[in-house]
Amino acid sequence: MNNNLHYFIYKSLFLLGIFLCSCAPAKSAQSSSDFKVRAFYLDCRTQVMTVSAIKDFASDLSTKGINTLLIEYEATFPFQKHATLCNHLAFSRNEVKDIIKHCTSLGIDVIPLQNCFGHSEYILRHDRYAHLREDRKEISQVCPLKKEEAKKVFREIFREVAELHPSPYFHIGADETYLLGSCAQCSKVEKSRLFVDYIKTMYEVVKEMGKQPIIWADIILMHPEAVQELPKDLIFVDWNYGWEPDRFGKLENLLKLGVKMWGATALRSAPDNVYLTQWMKHFDNLATFLPFARSHGYEGIIETSWSTSGTYGFHYDNGWEVISMQPVRQVYPMSGFQILVDAYCQAANSQEALNSRDFILSYAQQRYGLSNEEAQIFLDYFSLPQELVRNGKDTKGTAIEQVISSNKEFRNRFDKLSPRQHSNEFEHYRLMLDLRINYLSYKEIEFIYNSNSYDITQAAELAQRLNKIISEADKLDKRFVHINKEYLKPGQSEEINSLRTEKMKELYHALLRQTKI
Repeated sequence: MNNNLHYFIYKSLFLLGIFLCSCAPAKSAQSSSDFKVRAFYLDCRTQVMTVSAIKDFASDLSTKGINTLLIEYEATFPFQKHATLCNHLAFSRNEVKDIIKHCTSLGIDVIPLQNCFGHSEYILRHDRYAHLREDRKEISQVCPLKKEEAKKVFREIFREVAELHPSPYFHIGADETYLLGSCAQCSKVEKSRLFVDYIKTMYEVVKEMGKQPIIWADIILMHPEAVQELPKDLIFVDWNYGWEPDRFGKLENLLKLGVKMWGATALRSAPDNVYLTQWMKHFDNLATFLPFARSHGYEGIIETSWSTSGTYGFHYDNGWEVISMQPVRQVYPMSGFQILVDAYCQAANSQEALNSRDFILSYAQQRYGLSNEEAQIFLDYFSLPQELVRNGKDTKGTAIEQVISSNKEFRNRFDKLSPRQHSNEFEHYRLMLDLRINYLSYKEIEFIYNSNSYDITQAAELAQRLNKIISEADKLDKRFVHINKEYLKPGQSEEINSLRTEKMKELYHALLRQTKI
């Protein structure tokens, strides 16, 4: 072989090595990571993956240095004694066992997350548990002064969940307990005292099972006065999705105690929804927070991925009886975020801070086979403005007409990309952009309808324009169902589509009625 050929082969192997290191670190690389726990969170609250999708996901993660899954089941866990909690998407016990057996075979520990304080709507909505509520109407939180009654309930719930999970860890949530001190009795007690005393009670229940308890760190950072009374072997998870370290309170109040700390970043979080993803915020989150966590001695890292805000709206009857509850926000399924999954895997297993731009360009070429020029367009995709729209402008003040125009213009450029591998996966990017454009087009009609200049003479024209937008939405619905048919449990895609188009269809029918007045 001549020197040029030697050089070509060497360069090809070198580039291949870079890609394999960035997207799929070998298992031997795990030992070089300073994170004992490298975890990925699965959210089963509003979007539920199929068992096969979870197993495939775990298999993929296991080749990329991830050794833990944190699963928040909520109402999808197959409760027995507390079957009142199960919804129509609940797994069977055999399915949960199958998932855990598969993960265990891969060297992945499965930690359950069972809320017992805040984010307990799916429990407290039922009459069976209503006696634990902090508030009759706002049912997200257990009253911390009812800790003995709560202890009886959650001892049983915890044991049901722990029975199927051999993990040494047990996550009890405890984040965003914003109703602390709300009821008449609690208002007389310091918030830190309320929180600490209740957590100590739940801690005892977990320790009875021989597990190590984990909680989110936000509330004790907000109310640190009694923090020293919390057990020293409690693990605190500092969740930071792209803000300054002391967002919730002085982090030093925890660090100086020498407690065990894990960190958490986010793949999907507010304001993301089905038609909006702030991609670069999540890339930057990985680039900045993981080095911070390492430098502060955090023993674990978790990539969270929230399918909803965790806030719910309710349909009530007399006496605030809950008829139904609906998540305030839905997010595009995790099936469309493989690039962020792989970016997290690289960041969790490398001592070097993630360079988002270089990662995306390399990913475009190595995973999708795009050319240098195409890779640049692919990079531009993630920098598209992704802002909420209200009153005819996005949150940065750009007029909606301009936002629509720039998105459509970019769509024409993006259409020219031709992935040479993983083409089905690549279709998620196209679909997400089309959903964005469809949403913006609707918001333009909505803005006109809500303007001071609107009157009934405009109803027919707006109805005609909106009908075209809905027709396009129907086509997007079919694409969405098709691309997620093996990923989400049956009926999930249709439900997401229905929620996404509900408002535009309501406006369309209102306009039709006005044309007949």
